[in-house]
Amino acid sequence: MNDETLLTTELSRRADAIAGAPLTFESVRGRAHGIRRRRRTRAAAVVAAAVALAVIVPTVLSGGSGGSDGIEPAPAPPTAPGSSVLHDGALTLPDGDTVQVDVDNADVSQMGVLTDGRIVVAMLQPRAVRVYGPDGSLDEQYPVEADVITMSAGGDAVAWVAKDLTVQVLASGAAEPATLPAIPMPGQASGGIDAVVDAQHLLVGDHTTTTGILTPDGVEDLATSKPFRVIDVSPSGDLWAVAFMPTVEHEQYGCSGLYDPEAGEVVAQRCDTPGLQFSPDGRHLLSLAGDNNMYGEALMFDRDLTQVGRFSPEGETVVVSRAGWSDPTHLVVGVTDWQTSRWSLVRVGLDGSDPEVVGPEAPGRNPETIAEYIVSA
Repeated sequence: MNDETLLTTELSRRADAIAGAPLTFESVRGRAHGIRRRRRTRAAAVVAAAVALAVIVPTVLSGGSGGSDGIEPAPAPPTAPGSSVLHDGALTLPDGDTVQVDVDNADVSQMGVLTDGRIVVAMLQPRAVRVYGPDGSLDEQYPVEADVITMSAGGDAVAWVAKDLTVQVLASGAAEPATLPAIPMPGQASGGIDAVVDAQHLLVGDHTTTTGILTPDGVEDLATSKPFRVIDVSPSGDLWAVAFMPTVEHEQYGCSGLYDPEAGEVVAQRCDTPGLQFSPDGRHLLSLAGDNNMYGEALMFDRDLTQVGRFSPEGETVVVSRAGWSDPTHLVVGVTDWQTSRWSLVRVGLDGSDPEVVGPEAPGRNPETIAEYIVSA
């Protein structure tokens, strides 16, 4: 699975349907402050047979809470919802509850959870989007052009490109997905959904550049200060994490940056940080660089894109499979030995030091083709 399919869920609230006229770029910039985008990779937890481990998992996902000692705290920054984790046929929700889902990780490219509790899974085999009820029962299966889903910021909508190239948007509380027009592309090519602002306004493009705003009426061009693809959005919507096209021949990744949609300018940039993903409070970012479905290390940055932390697993053949934010200052990382296919789960602080093992090492499958831990998009 590559960075383009790594795409941040909660069950505590339902979202109201948002209607309105098609957006211009100026209105998108205004709406950007309200965007709550899920982390493409976040908190992970393992569901094990042992009762002791089952107690550990909910703690890892929820991150715990502290007392105020009678002092009124300062207003907290906006915080994105937590992630759910699919492992060994069980989905662990942010509150620690688990739901049995009849699906194998080997057949899944992405999954997300709507605020109404439904589980949406992008399948590799068969190529389809499946919608499961909150109890894990299969509701429906939809044929797709690509095994990719894009969740809205707050989990109130999810979108995908259907087999006929139209865009399907399933809103929380809606029985069936709504159909939006196809993303304009040459020939029979299908476009990409880079962000879901709400159920009727999507940022779309050609898989390399975010070029337009898709509404039920069609696509309106999106003008930006320079071409880029939107990768993630901060919880407050004030910054977009973006990827620029490579400028050097045979270069795997281009530079990454932070774009201020209100000012219409790039405010930070560096060229060794692919796939930037915001922390739940938007104050830090995670970057994973690698290939063959594996990453050598996880790097953490502040909003100036200054590196503040690094986690590199010990062992010559030990790599990162998936990593995500468990809370604003901690990562949960799926670690695997690519030679022996042994897997474990660790929790790491913002600086990357003193990893805590929360999922003991156990045998798994080939990490080049399967992620034994899949976190919600």
